[in-house]
Amino acid sequence: MATSMSRISTSYSGISNPFHDVGYGDQEQDANMALTELDKGLRSLKSGTQCESVVRFPRLFERYPFPILINSAFLRLADVFRGGTNLLRWCILRVLQQSEKHLDKILNVEEFVRRIHGVIHSNDCIARALTLRAMGSIANIISEQKNVHHSIVNGLDSHDALEVDAAVYAAGRFSAMSKTFAANICDKIATMIGEIATPVDLKLRLIPILQHMHHDSSTAAKARAVCTELLQNFPAQKFMTLTLNTMTHLAALSLVDVEGQISLLILTIKEDPRKAVKLTALRNLNDLAKKAPHMWKYNFVEELLDFSLASTSYILKTAALLVLTTISGTFAFQLFLNKDVKEEDLSKILKACNMCYQSQHPLVSATATQLYTNVAIACQKSRMPIMTSQNEITEGAQLAIFTQTCLSAPESANNEVDALKTCLGCAVRLVKVFPEVAHYFVKQMIQQVEYASDINKKLLCECLLAIGSEDFSLIDKIIPDLMATFKQLVANIDFESNKETCMYLGTLMFQAAGGEFVPPDIRNLIGQYLTKAHNSWLSYKLARQAMRYGQFPLAADTFHSLSQQVASEHFHFWLMGLYSICAAESCLENLNGDVRKTMMKVSDMLMLYQQGLSSLKASSTVGFAVKFPCDFVSLRITLLQTHSQLVRTCNTFRTCPPPAIATALAMTNGQEISRCGQILSQLTKCMKDYEAVSEKFAGLYQSSFDADPQTLHRILLLQQSCEVMKSAILTVIKSNHARYLQFGAMTSTSKDPLTSAILGVQNSLNTLIQGNSGDALTYKHMDFLCQSVQTLVAATFTYPRYFFQKIQSTKLTLAVSPQQTSAIEPVLVHHQTHLAMKVEGIIHHGARREIYRKVGQVQVTVNSEPVSINQSAIADQKITLSLSNNLSQRVEPHSDYFTSNFLLMFPVPGLHKVYIKADFVDQNDTLWKTGQKVTVAVKSYDDTIHKKMPKPVRTSFGQMPPQS
Repeated sequence: MATSMSRISTSYSGISNPFHDVGYGDQEQDANMALTELDKGLRSLKSGTQCESVVRFPRLFERYPFPILINSAFLRLADVFRGGTNLLRWCILRVLQQSEKHLDKILNVEEFVRRIHGVIHSNDCIARALTLRAMGSIANIISEQKNVHHSIVNGLDSHDALEVDAAVYAAGRFSAMSKTFAANICDKIATMIGEIATPVDLKLRLIPILQHMHHDSSTAAKARAVCTELLQNFPAQKFMTLTLNTMTHLAALSLVDVEGQISLLILTIKEDPRKAVKLTALRNLNDLAKKAPHMWKYNFVEELLDFSLASTSYILKTAALLVLTTISGTFAFQLFLNKDVKEEDLSKILKACNMCYQSQHPLVSATATQLYTNVAIACQKSRMPIMTSQNEITEGAQLAIFTQTCLSAPESANNEVDALKTCLGCAVRLVKVFPEVAHYFVKQMIQQVEYASDINKKLLCECLLAIGSEDFSLIDKIIPDLMATFKQLVANIDFESNKETCMYLGTLMFQAAGGEFVPPDIRNLIGQYLTKAHNSWLSYKLARQAMRYGQFPLAADTFHSLSQQVASEHFHFWLMGLYSICAAESCLENLNGDVRKTMMKVSDMLMLYQQGLSSLKASSTVGFAVKFPCDFVSLRITLLQTHSQLVRTCNTFRTCPPPAIATALAMTNGQEISRCGQILSQLTKCMKDYEAVSEKFAGLYQSSFDADPQTLHRILLLQQSCEVMKSAILTVIKSNHARYLQFGAMTSTSKDPLTSAILGVQNSLNTLIQGNSGDALTYKHMDFLCQSVQTLVAATFTYPRYFFQKIQSTKLTLAVSPQQTSAIEPVLVHHQTHLAMKVEGIIHHGARREIYRKVGQVQVTVNSEPVSINQSAIADQKITLSLSNNLSQRVEPHSDYFTSNFLLMFPVPGLHKVYIKADFVDQNDTLWKTGQKVTVAVKSYDDTIHKKMPKPVRTSFGQMPPQS
């Protein structure tokens, strides 16, 4: 049980912060201690201890990735490289290769290179080879150093094979980084390849260097001419494949002669009889179709169609169809359909698509099916007036997917599984463009689940869930088939694959409910599965899915049962928190529209929610952060409290009529609505409460950089519900002409319960405005506000994926200098000088990075404010400068590291607080709050004030007044 539930820790845990909660001063101290320990090992007389210390440096760089330590460490390694053995040099070379992203943090580059490069003059060829490889490993920071270029050229002329091999490696690295070196070395490489004395294996290692000659058009043209000559002079298979790869890479990077390279590759697949050469050419064509589809012409597509139809090898046929699939999925193919494709051309395309029925190999059929799907989608998007009906193409793609699915589903071979994955992906893409075909796929796939192999059952269920996410009513139509399959699998629950399949089928039933609670018979059926499965991890996953689809009663029972089975304390609190949340939401079951009973249930919900929030906070540990779940639940509590307060305010209108003098006041003001002054003030307070909750949801959105799009959409919906209620209250309390200021309409094609509720409130508000022309506040307005609250509360509240899981994880660590030496001693600065503050940061990523969005820039903001200042200084001096600093700068991180510098002024002596924070800016220029903040105390002083202060005078005995 403990093993199963331990997976929960990874379901919401992000990456661990290597610095934990210590300050930067503690980090620097720990780094210095670690570096001292490694330096002690380097000074050892034992070779093994020295090597052990060297290989531990990459781990040190990952834990403390700041320039001061890295610079010192690399300089120390350079010393060891200069005076150590070849074994130590080899270990240092591996450290350089493993720590490439930290090389740009070396501050003394010249000194670092000087120490390493000195070994190039050694009489030991192995030492020179290691030096050349070390130079190549750090090419990104020394790419333009001429002495290193000269050493590489000399290494290519060496008579030692090991040194030449190292020089080839360094030449390739420098050619990719340096335009000057690439232009100078091109002729040298061409000469060496052309010489008869050059060994064949060396020629094969020299050819890939030419792919880096892409810095300017003249060098690229020269490199391409050399490669073209190689194709003519060296027709051997190894030379042909390597040269074609080099030319393709060169063309893709330089964007010169892309069309010529495509023509060459097509000519190669037509004329060269060797299968390996043709396969290499087709793979290169696929790369060019991905990187430069706009450079293709339709005659290239025609040549590939002819080749795929004529080829007898299934490997070559698959490769050719894969190129056609890639190009058909681009915008260029849509242009072909509009301008170049005629009726006979379209028939040839469809003939290639129909190979999905003719081939017995699953990969050929699956690739042809993918081509068929791309053609159908392209025809729809291009809206071209084609001779063949669009329906015929769509039905053909639909039939191809179904046929291949039927053939591959019962099989468990790897190629059959890959083919099924491809076809199911095509089905989902086709449903998004043609929603009318969805019911066909859903009906057929649920019938195949029963007969599919163990691994394919999961794939079919995932495809059904993907289609159901587009329209859950499609799954609702196959509930009888779902239940029949579910019962059959539960009867054979001893098989592990059936347990997981049942979990997916249960999720499908939740999805089909569309936010409504599932009927008792389905709940009982799922309960039987959970009892028989005896798998705590699958039970947790199913309960988690139940929360995501609003099935809280079933989830509450499951979480309560699991909480009694875990050994870890924080797992117990986590599960108990989820149980309390589900129990709270279960209170909304069987609502009958009575606002009074709904508010009573809301009171019960708030009590259970407070218990759940306390349990969630108790479950938090260093490696199991629950900040987002706690914030999300806290906002849910605040929103329910705001709804409840609004209903109480509306009830006050019924129980507390206006005073007798209110009518006279209304006649005096000329506004009938002013009769209810007390209610107006209470409604205004409720409106401000909704506005505050809306701002908190906006803040939660901005702080969720790693959240998936569905989670962000859910937060926006909740914020929109607050805005709708705020607008409704504002419309009620404002004067007659102001009521017609309607808020922006919200449109959505989804059938989400919360979306429907928001739209319902908006429509009711519009109806109320149009049907009421009076200026007074009436019971209709109060009833409308109460019914709006009832509608929003009754809408099923679902918990997004980010509440449970982080698919991507991104964290930020800041370091500021100068830093306080201790917590009570501020940084000292003279009031007439500027304080130079340097802000450094490291971005940490989890195992899967930049799935939804990536960090484009980091916005560093520095603010300061005086805490206690010398008032006499302000009185004596005319202070014209601001007492505070407000600076901001955007920097682009390089290798997950960034640095920023600020000049701060503190013109008034006294104590000041400086606040430094950093936020992410994604690739779309959207600002995301990271929550990273550093505070530094600064003391500004003035020497003249200290001089003016009276000094204590010690009276001598001779100056003492006489005693009477």
